[in-house]
Amino acid sequence: MEGSFSLRPATTDDLSAILEIEKKVHISPWAEENFKFELSKPYSHFVVMTDDETDNHIAGYIIYWVLFDECQILNVVVDIPFRRVGMAKRMIRQAAQTAIQKGIKKLSLEVRKSNATAIQLYQNLKFSITHVRRSFYSNGEDAYQMTLHLEDGIAEF
Repeated sequence: MEGSFSLRPATTDDLSAILEIEKKVHISPWAEENFKFELSKPYSHFVVMTDDETDNHIAGYIIYWVLFDECQILNVVVDIPFRRVGMAKRMIRQAAQTAIQKGIKKLSLEVRKSNATAIQLYQNLKFSITHVRRSFYSNGEDAYQMTLHLEDGIAEF
């Protein structure tokens, strides 16, 4: 991977690039309206990983909610050319740090049971499978709900 990348809040200007990535990597991609709605919610954090040189090349993004006593990751994506270099880990760490700053002790997400690569990443980050959500996805696939208890620390990130 050439150059360095940083995290920053997403803007509407980022949506066309995000939609391209979303369509490439997801079986059931989010629609543009979903992303726009997340930009407007006060409890939603929509963050992109962009190149430091131009701040225009989006390598990935994460959307998470900080609501009540939980931080829920809704979508975490790394574009195919940028996978396996730690970007997803950096974005999840950002969500965990935000939660910790707000006094939240739990980070959770759902992942397709068939997504072995993502499950392995989450388990390496100390997430545990807490239960199965039957027919969670639009195609009927089950999801694992996974949780990280932040009081256990994120030193391994």
